[in-house]
Amino acid sequence: MSGKLRFFKEKLEGYNHFFSIVKTIKMVTMAKFRQLQVRMKTRDYTLRYTEKAFGTANAVERGGTADSKYMQVCIPVMTNRGSCGALNSNMLKTVDLMSDSKMVLMPLGKKGVESMFKLYPDSFGYGIINDMKEPMHFAYATYVWENVTSLCPDADGFRIIFHRCISAGSQRQCCYNIPSYDKWKADLGDASSSENQKHRYLFANALLNEDEELIRDFYDFHASLAVLNAVCENELSEQAARLVAVEGQLSNITTLQQLTSSLYNKTRQSSITSSLIEIISAMTSLESNSAKGVQRMNFWESASKK
Repeated sequence: MSGKLRFFKEKLEGYNHFFSIVKTIKMVTMAKFRQLQVRMKTRDYTLRYTEKAFGTANAVERGGTADSKYMQVCIPVMTNRGSCGALNSNMLKTVDLMSDSKMVLMPLGKKGVESMFKLYPDSFGYGIINDMKEPMHFAYATYVWENVTSLCPDADGFRIIFHRCISAGSQRQCCYNIPSYDKWKADLGDASSSENQKHRYLFANALLNEDEELIRDFYDFHASLAVLNAVCENELSEQAARLVAVEGQLSNITTLQQLTSSLYNKTRQSSITSSLIEIISAMTSLESNSAKGVQRMNFWESASKK
């Protein structure tokens, strides 16, 4: 085997091995993506009650920019790894537009902690990293919310920025804007005593008739549910973006496989053709010698003249 032919053969074997690895990664990512899709259906059912609890123009919003007059705690939900498309870079762009002197950052995810600690040292509070070895659960969301409120107890609002998965190839950035407890309770008082919020009138009156501790627990519970929904949506978006990235890698490897296989076959065909030409030339030479009086039954026997 010639050196060039051996080179293409080893290269093709390497591409085949890499293709099998990436295909396995794609299958694992697809399985995780489908599991998260099923979980998110359940989360969406619980979110409608959270929207009812914070369902005013000043409470829960999706999108928008921060008001620099008030102190805001920004919670960007990011990822641990970088192979997630443009999720992390888009998040950094959004935080850069919102950043001001009164904003406090508490990112979630390893990439968020590493990046924002360097980019916004004055606004950075601290971050939380999850190893993602188990599904997102309510205890984790409660832990995040407790740390948010303890980081900045005097904040006027809390903004949770995350990516919502629209489809495997589309992830839309969203934001939950949760007011502080005092503002939220004042809004409940307005809803219970006026007709400005008719859709919340009965809900506000029923809740305000309870003890202060229960009202506070109700607020923390639904704020934790908002955090849980955000981290679950972002995890689903992460797997969707990774699935698209792996699909792109698989497409590139397939193209390289086909190109290398074509070059290998052409080189092999050329080598075989050259060998056949040499054999035919040798046979022609023997036939020519035989016509001149050289008799040889087999080419390895010594020639004898007539």
